[in-house]
Amino acid sequence: MLFVRKKVGGRIMLRIAVILVLLPTTWAAAIHLYVSPQGSDTNTGLDPSTPLKTLQRARDRIDEPGILGNEIYVELMSGYHDLLIPLNLTHGYTALVTFRSYQHEEVHVTGGKRITPSLFKPVTDPVILERIPEEAHEKVRQIHLPDAGITDYGTMSVYGFYRERIAPLELFINGNPLRLARWPNDFFINIVNVPDGRRGVRFGYNNSRDARWVGEKEPWTYGYWFFSWADQSAKIASVNTSSHEITLTAPTKYGLKTGHLQKKDNIKVGDAQQGGYFRVINMLSELDQPGEYYIDRSTGILYMWPNTPTGYLNDSDIIYASILDDCISIAIGANNITFQDFTIEACRRFGIDGTDLESVSFLNLEAKNLGSYGIRSAGDSRNITVSGCEIHDTDGGINVSGGDRIDLIPSGNVIEDNHIYKVGRETSVGADGISHSGVNNIIRNNYLHHGTYSCIMWSGNDHIMEYNHFEDCCQNATDGGAVHCGRDWTMRGNHIRYNYFQNTLRTWPGGQIRGIMLDDEFSSVTIEHNVFFTNEVHANIGGGRDTIIRYNVFYNATEISVDVDGRGLNGSDLPELEAALKAVPYTDALWSSRYPKLAAMAYDNVPGAPRGNQIYKNLYYTVNGTRLINYHRTYIVNNTYFNLTDNYQVAYYYLYYIYIRMFVYFLFLGNQIYKNIYYMVKGSKLISYHGAYLANSTYFNVTDNFQVQSSDFVDPEKYNFQLQGKAKAWAAQNGFDEPIPFNQVGPRFAPGPTYLNKGMTIL
Repeated sequence: MLFVRKKVGGRIMLRIAVILVLLPTTWAAAIHLYVSPQGSDTNTGLDPSTPLKTLQRARDRIDEPGILGNEIYVELMSGYHDLLIPLNLTHGYTALVTFRSYQHEEVHVTGGKRITPSLFKPVTDPVILERIPEEAHEKVRQIHLPDAGITDYGTMSVYGFYRERIAPLELFINGNPLRLARWPNDFFINIVNVPDGRRGVRFGYNNSRDARWVGEKEPWTYGYWFFSWADQSAKIASVNTSSHEITLTAPTKYGLKTGHLQKKDNIKVGDAQQGGYFRVINMLSELDQPGEYYIDRSTGILYMWPNTPTGYLNDSDIIYASILDDCISIAIGANNITFQDFTIEACRRFGIDGTDLESVSFLNLEAKNLGSYGIRSAGDSRNITVSGCEIHDTDGGINVSGGDRIDLIPSGNVIEDNHIYKVGRETSVGADGISHSGVNNIIRNNYLHHGTYSCIMWSGNDHIMEYNHFEDCCQNATDGGAVHCGRDWTMRGNHIRYNYFQNTLRTWPGGQIRGIMLDDEFSSVTIEHNVFFTNEVHANIGGGRDTIIRYNVFYNATEISVDVDGRGLNGSDLPELEAALKAVPYTDALWSSRYPKLAAMAYDNVPGAPRGNQIYKNLYYTVNGTRLINYHRTYIVNNTYFNLTDNYQVAYYYLYYIYIRMFVYFLFLGNQIYKNIYYMVKGSKLISYHGAYLANSTYFNVTDNFQVQSSDFVDPEKYNFQLQGKAKAWAAQNGFDEPIPFNQVGPRFAPGPTYLNKGMTIL
């Protein structure tokens, strides 16, 4: 106030004085409502000695006269608060309403039903014992779910590839999830033939184990049926043990193909050998190891092998079955709500879900054992804060969107200081650590690791992703990135800076894995001041424009530091890209002033050309012949450019070798190469599609990058990339700042509820 008074004078000071007089009479008193699993909903809840029992009753009390309109704290007392129905918050509030743990006690809000361990019995039915593998006979236990008050078993459903999962009933023991019985347990089976072609529903395999699958009541499969970046579950219609064929009830999204999967570490085979592998799930006959379960929905009996240290249950074990779809649901447009300092778990879909929210905060929560995202704030949500949360063992971490892309109004959303890991329990592709979109989301100081696909998937404008640590992302799929976006020219103004990208490596057949993936002509991202180490590809520019890559450390890429291409020149995605361009006012005053290079595309007769990219003043260290830049050429394998038909390979005659040289600035259309006879040896090719013409400054201006040795960093093996030697001298001459210290990325304080009393220990 002193600053304002000094700046603007007496008239404003008078107004401030009036406000100060009014404030004591208009301040809302803070009201505390106490809730305990041992309480009673007939109590007032206004004192710790007379707590309410349920969150639903606390929600109703908030709306009562004398309470509504005040600042309210719903104090959750120690224990498990099991929701009988979802906690639906049906409107917003004029004053802040906070749901939090009372005095930082251990609090769990669950959407599940607790089951007494003694209700689980050994299996004695000889028919069931005949079906269960012999090694499981002694350990498997069964329960008649209605005896535990459970009659809603949920349903098996299609999930995978960006389809949000509503799980069937799942089981958790001492906070650890079990999974549906499956085989193979940790690998897949190759498809060896597809009798009805790609779009059929039959496929063959080489395995006689299928004899035990006969008679299964509800068999399903899960696999990467065609691409290694598209997973999907699929229901089995029949199993033919004579021909070793499975018939599905419906085609998969991209069809079927034969597989080439092998048990090798760091598989680096390309697109032609991706996909075509599956596993069977939800089969009692495959309940063969600890941590697996199966529900016979016709009898209501659940069978499981406990995932406890001994493989048996004791009376102290905490066992939950998930019942509700969503634990907490917030009405469209609700505002002024905070959730703080407790665990939310055991729901079949979202932990907390809302749309078009305003000023809602999620602070120091733990979200785990959920069927989909832990926290979701969809639509045009504004001023959302997700801070200090621990999210794991879900199918997605945080999903937030907001802001106005037409008028480029920032969302005010902040996602910071979270620890997010193992968020692809069942789904891989689409179960992102953070999924965010809109305008100007701030994503900072998070630690994301052990993700099945992208650790961050994003879209929109003017976002900032900084001071995050990414490790071991994209573990179950290929052709992805730890930070991943794609197929839009208009989503500009984004910054990825001051992050660490570590160990993003390919372990399945298919396309490359990148630290940062700008897919399908995504454009105009500034990537600067990051440290990349031991990734397959540190970053790529997938045919887009106007991206700047500068002031980064690229250390020890296993394949390439930066991969670039000109895929837009073949025009395959042009209709979709042009539709996105026309959907925004990219030539009006606001957009053209913010993104002048985008406005200039209105006059570009080759909009798919990868113009204006700049890669400069990066430090890089490479081994084993890896390169700083790879100019990718596969996009020119296109019959619009080179129509290859009816060429015939022979065994003994060498007739001709054709080499096509492409020049920059020349659009090569209409070439035809057909009806030639050719002979090849030692892996030589009929055609070489050369990509060197991309190496020109109009497309990719690559300048002033400096190659160093490992010794030019203080101790890379211990994440110390402080410069020394010739790197330090070069940096001083080129305005290259010291790389961000490792202790400045990731959470700045211990994430999760206080009772966990744990934080991040990063060696």
